[in-house]
Amino acid sequence: MGWRTRSRLTSWLLGTLTIGFLLYQWMPIATLSLLSFSGPTGGTTFPMNGVSLHWYRELWEASIMSDFKPPLLRSALLALACSVTTTILAVTAAQAMRGRFRGHNAFFYLLLLGIMAPGLLVGFGVALTARLLGIEPAWDGTAFLVHVSWTLPFGFMTMLAIFNRFDARIEEAALTLGATRWVAFRRITLPIVLPGVIGAALFGFSLSYDEFARSLFTTGSDVTLPLAVMAQLDRQLTPELYAIGTATTVTSFVAILACTASLALIRRSMRRG
Repeated sequence: MGWRTRSRLTSWLLGTLTIGFLLYQWMPIATLSLLSFSGPTGGTTFPMNGVSLHWYRELWEASIMSDFKPPLLRSALLALACSVTTTILAVTAAQAMRGRFRGHNAFFYLLLLGIMAPGLLVGFGVALTARLLGIEPAWDGTAFLVHVSWTLPFGFMTMLAIFNRFDARIEEAALTLGATRWVAFRRITLPIVLPGVIGAALFGFSLSYDEFARSLFTTGSDVTLPLAVMAQLDRQLTPELYAIGTATTVTSFVAILACTASLALIRRSMRRG
């Protein structure tokens, strides 16, 4: 068998495996999205009883027991705060790692502890510590700190990968020409690593938005969206849950497209400048 034939077979095999994985990943989401358009008497399985936007109207005109709008707002605000915090800390930590300071290996592994530690144990430990200190668990307090400890390692690893491909000679040239370190970072470094910055921000938002294990013990009485969805599952499973899942998935896609479009516009303005 010639190398061209082996190359074609390998390409077809890898392509088939990729398509199979994507189907395995997205077919359940597509199924839930389709069932969210069932009629008023529709159930949670096929066949569908009619086609309508009834369950989306139920989301908007919800009763007090099944009103997902406050948890949705809390989750969105918490995810946005985690996104901003993760981005700033990840860029700062990755920039510091470039200096190879004393103890940088310990610093690296310390940041990765958020990935290694089990989410339930971290949430329970933080809730227990907060109770001992007399701090009331809240979604914008203890939950925020726990979420940042979870999202920061992903943003940090993203920025490390970007800086690993960064040519430091470009910064050195700017410093040689008289630029300060802040000007060199703002005018040279940041535009080049901007895709990684946006990736870290997306990691911070998406990982915090649907986090359940670390939120279970730390949000207090004002629950976030994943906790509200799990509570509704204990009461009754209806296509209303499929509708909110579809809405949040579409929102995530819109956020990704908005970030991609913003990156393209920024790069275009930089080229013109």
